[in-house]
Amino acid sequence: MRVNKFRQERKRRMIRICIISLVGFGVGCYMLFVISPSFKPVLGNTFHIVTGCVLIAVSGLVLLVTLKNYFFPKKKRSRSNVVFLEDELKKMNEQKH
Repeated sequence: MRVNKFRQERKRRMIRICIISLVGFGVGCYMLFVISPSFKPVLGNTFHIVTGCVLIAVSGLVLLVTLKNYFFPKKKRSRSNVVFLEDELKKMNEQKH
């Protein structure tokens, strides 16, 4: 039951991040393709072009990284066996005698 709850929370978080990223992508496209070509925008054409490009780039990267981490998670490393130095020294001394 605990694993299922963890998966549900992970899925909700992934969907939330994807929606926010897609909204940012849409706002960036709107700024770049609608507001910036208009005649005399409020903050100037350059501001809207640069801000639109930055929003598109950042939201695209966030979306790609989120989807990659969700569908291709890192594999857990297997733990190595614990080796105690005292036990190894005893074994070495026994082999010498």
